[in-house]
Formats: sequence, structure tokens, C-alpha cells
Amino acid sequence: MKWTLKRGKKRDLFQYTQRKLTLTYTWLIILFLALFSIIVSVFFIIMTYQEQSNSLSTTMYATEDGRVVIPDLENSQSGDLYFFYVLDNQGKVLAQSDAIPQLSEFTLEKFSDWRPNEDKFRLRWQPELHKRDGALTLISPDRLLFIGAHPIMTANGPATIYAAKDVTYYWDILRTLLLVFIFILIIFVLVAIKLSSSMSKKAMIPIQQTFRQQQQFLADASHELRTPLSIMNTSLDVIELENGDAITPYSKEVVSDMKEEIGRMSRMVQHLLLLARSDVGSVEFEMGTFDIVPKLRQWVLAFEGVAQKKAIKLRTMLPDTLTVKGDPEKLKQLVYILLDNAIKYTPEEGKVDVGLDPNPRQWRIIVRDSGIGIAEADQPRIFDRFYRVEKHRSREEGSAGLGLAIAKQIAIAHRASVVLESAPGKGSTFSIEFPV
Repeated sequence: MKWTLKRGKKRDLFQYTQRKLTLTYTWLIILFLALFSIIVSVFFIIMTYQEQSNSLSTTMYATEDGRVVIPDLENSQSGDLYFFYVLDNQGKVLAQSDAIPQLSEFTLEKFSDWRPNEDKFRLRWQPELHKRDGALTLISPDRLLFIGAHPIMTANGPATIYAAKDVTYYWDILRTLLLVFIFILIIFVLVAIKLSSSMSKKAMIPIQQTFRQQQQFLADASHELRTPLSIMNTSLDVIELENGDAITPYSKEVVSDMKEEIGRMSRMVQHLLLLARSDVGSVEFEMGTFDIVPKLRQWVLAFEGVAQKKAIKLRTMLPDTLTVKGDPEKLKQLVYILLDNAIKYTPEEGKVDVGLDPNPRQWRIIVRDSGIGIAEADQPRIFDRFYRVEKHRSREEGSAGLGLAIAKQIAIAHRASVVLESAPGKGSTFSIEFPV
């Protein structure tokens, strides 16, 4: 399994949260306005449909002495009917009236194959039409027609009344309404972003203050704890020197355990102090250009004794020279953390390899072990503070779960990415990729 901690700048948690809050507030406002626009538009469409269908029904049901009333549409106004037809089941025209008689052949195409068994209504778009009428050309603009059909029974058999109204006016109103809504939506988005940003900033103020106080307390406490821990460690050394052989074996074991615990606490305090300073951006990195090969050999050599205690083969694969840019002390700490973890979690007679991979685009520090490996579910979390894959084993090894969190901060400061390849029982490989 391969997992990557991507290269990039350290993400500001508060800025990220503020942007998320701004986005959430903005989307809520946009959603509210969009729902309002949809409700108004649907209400307008329903009301218009009911009004026009009732109007057409009144016209189609109109009779006089038991006969269908055929309206005269030649001199109709724009708000009146557009056409009125009575057709038998074979499509023969029994009666007709058109607002524009010259376009009747185009009009019939709208419903020539429509034979409903009950009252029905539908919309049909009539594109712009051109027809020659002698020396003149008749032009009919685009129209939206609302057509109704009403089956009837005549002396000659069943027939159907077709009537239509020009509802282009209502379509123009709806389109204008939608354009107004879109314009208002754009204005609201701009206002919402401004208001949301202001609201999120105010919401983050008490959280930022609490976080800063917590980080300051952590830094102060870590700094203050270093002195008493140093005094305790020195005091134990003095006890050993003054009493010498007079100390019983049991007392020696107690003093040794105390010194070990004090050492573990001192390392933890040092790590907490570094992380606290990193959170507030007060950690200084002294970037410079240097040859990392001799330094890496020296860093690895410092772990030879620890590796020999477990009969672990500690090998290096390094080029003759590799000039890099970075903070030597912080890179040393990074390598120490990776080597310490590799040796801790590698069983006796295992192997730990350290290598450098020079590349024109990036260079890599590689630490590979034949240890217990890391489960896929744990890999994204191993860089979290105080996270330990095997808590009981980590406690025995003296680990507090801060080493890889510090390694992560060092990698981020160098704009490096960390690639982890690991599987349970097959060891782990950490590759820290630095840009050139």
C-alpha cells in the first residue's frame, strides 16, 4: 500500500475553516434565493395555466341553440384567440376561424394528428413564418401557442374542437422574471460572500483566542518543565556518584528507571515545545546549501550502537556527493526520527537501509526497514500528534507519538512530500521527496 503526504505549504487551520464557513453561508443564501425563485416561477406558471385553460374551456364549450359558437377571429386583438377549428375524425375541417387566415395550413400542422378522448391542453412553439401573398410577404413572428382540444358529437358523427391562444406575452413575462432573478442572484452572491466572510471572521475570533492561549500555555509549560526535569536528572547523577557502591541493586534499578522516565519526559517536552512553536510560526529554519552525503553518513553512524543491540544490519546506499538546500539541523532531526522508528519497529536480525536518490527535478531521502509494517487504515494517521499504531508496544518503546508529527512539520517547511509504502509484516519505506 502506498500513501503520500503531499508537498505544499502548511495549511492555516483557521483560514481553511473560515473559507469553509464562508462557502457554507453563501450556499445557504443562494439555495434560499434559488428555492424562492423556483416557487415564484412555478406559482406563476400554474396560475397562467389555470387562467388560460379556463378561458379556452369557456370558448370551446360556448353554444347557441345547441350549436357550437364559431368566433370571428379575423379582427381579433392580440389578447384574443389565435385560431378556432372544428375537425371530424378524418381531419376534415367542419368550421374554422383564424386570426391570420393566410397561415391556416401551418396552423393545422399543430394538431392534425392529435385526437384526444377528453379535454386536453398543450403548448406548442410556432417559429417565425414567411408566406408570399401576391406582391407582399407575410411575416409572422415567433409565437408560443396554448392549444386546447374538446371532443364533441355532431350530426355527422364525433368531432373535435381545437382552440388556441397566443401566450407569448406570458412567456416574455416569465423570461423577464427569470432574468431579474438571475440578476438578483448575482448581486446576492456578491453580498453573501461579503457578509459570510464577515460573519465567519467574527465566529472564528473566540476560537482563535482560545487556540492561541492553548498554544501559549503549551509552549510555556513545555519550557518551564525542562528546568525541573534537568534538575531531577542531575540530582539522580549526584546520588549515584556520592553513594557509589553503597547503593543496593534494587535502588540502582529504581534510579535507572527514574532516569529513563525523566529522559522520556524530557524528549516529550522538547517535542511539544517544537510543535507549539511550529503552530505559532516561531520556529526558525536556517536554510543553506551543503553536501548532505557526509552528514547523512555521520547521522546513520550515530545509530550503529542501537542497531547492534538488536543485531540489525544498518546499511547505506549513498552517492559520492549531493549538494542540497535545507536546514542541516532540522534534516538531521528528520533522519533521526525515521531511523529511530525503523530500528524500534524492526525485530532482531532485521535490516534497515538508508539511501539518497539524486534527481534533476527532486532528491529523496529513503529509509527502508524489514519491520512489522503499518496497516492501510493507520497509514493516513501516523503523522497525527500522539497517534500510535500499537499503543502498548509504543509505550514500552518510550514513544509518545510525536516523532512523525515533527517530521511532518520539517517536511512541510522544506516543501517536501512524504511517500509511505508499507504492509503488515512486510516492513515500511519512507521516501521524503525534496524539490530541487
